[in-house]
Parts: sequence; structure tokens; C-alpha cells
Amino acid sequence: MKNYIQNYLKNELTNWNKLEISWFIFAILFILATLFFRQEQNLIAIFAAIFGVSAAVFTGQGKLSGFILGSINSILYAIISYNYNYFGEVIVKIFVFLPLNVYGIYAWNKHISVISHEAIKRELKLKKFMLVLLIIAISIAIFAYILQLMNNSLPIIDSASSILAVFALILCINRYAEHWLIWIIINILNIVLWVAPFLDGRGKPIAILAMWIFYLINSIIMYIRWKKDVNKNAI
Repeated sequence: MKNYIQNYLKNELTNWNKLEISWFIFAILFILATLFFRQEQNLIAIFAAIFGVSAAVFTGQGKLSGFILGSINSILYAIISYNYNYFGEVIVKIFVFLPLNVYGIYAWNKHISVISHEAIKRELKLKKFMLVLLIIAISIAIFAYILQLMNNSLPIIDSASSILAVFALILCINRYAEHWLIWIIINILNIVLWVAPFLDGRGKPIAILAMWIFYLINSIIMYIRWKKDVNKNAI
């Protein structure tokens, strides 16, 4: 068991260059900086954001730890979302993201490169990607109607963010680079979602907002990285 843990940690920390290490350190410091704002008193939000940005970076590196860190983030983020009446986020994080993160570890573990110790990336063909987008649009409409019946604060945005996140995670588990494109849309929607409490007086979730801003930048960077890896594997 001890050897397994040592090998696991060694593989997770392999194939990081100085720029990628610096990016990870910046992610943590970016969230911790929100502690200097007096309005941000919720430590659960701080930890949710730290585990969230860590999961995003590790996933971008193709590391299994991304799913473990993502599971912890899902639980903490669901608690924060419940306090702001974002029930779509709660439902998706607890009943969808947690099981998918567990399955993600199993699925990726079968496709880890023995050279880079990262998940082997691939791309989704345009026709299949368009079909996925159509299914997403229908799912968003249905879920938004359900959330409206639950008196959700922002049913359409919450539904879009939640449904897109589910499909993004499914594509991520299947190692498709295009899941980062969906995350870019999700991140923009969630920035709007978490700016809303500042405007309507429900609170000032600075750490969570900072997390989504980081996600947006990270998604763009990681999409470029994954596409390069896909092209490299195709050669």
C-alpha cells in the first residue's frame, strides 16, 4: 500500500515544467488573496475555491488527482450554492459530479501514458460535437423549467451552467479536448451567476467569483495545451 501511494504521488508530480508549477502556485495564491477582503468571511468558500483551482490545474495536466480534488470541491461548492439558492448547482454537484468524478478515476487510469504519466488526449469530430451541443440545448430548457418551479434565483443561467458542466465532465472523462471549450462557456455564465449576489445584496462570495475567473483563464490555456497533445499523439 505504501509503495502504491509513493508511485501514485510520483506519477502525479511527473512531467510538470517550471511554467506549469508557477501557474499552480499562482492559482493558490490568487484564491488566498481574497482573504484580504473583509467581505469574504466564509472559509468553506475559500477551501472550495482552493480545491477547485487545484482540480482544474491537475485535470489540465491530465492527472488523476484532478478527479479527487474535484470531488472535494463539489461537496464544498454545493454547500455554498445552497446558501445562495442555486439549487441546480447543488443537484448537479452532489448527484452527478461526485459519482462521475469517482468513475473518472477508473476511466482515466486505463489510458495513462507510460511516458508522460498523463491521460492520453483525443479530439471530438465536428458532427459529434454539434450533436452534443443540440442535446445540451434541449437539456438546459427542460432543467430551467424545473428550477423555475423550485423558485431558483436565476433558473436559466443556473440550468445552463449545471447542464453544460455535466456534459463537460463527461467529455473530460472521455479525454476529449473539446470539453475545455464547454468550460469556457460555463465559466462566463458562472461569473455572471456569482456577480449577481454582489448586485442584489445577497452576499459577497469573492473567493468563489475568483475561482470562476481563474477557471476561465485556465480553460483557455488548457484547451491549447490539450490540442497540442492531441496533434502530437497523431504524429
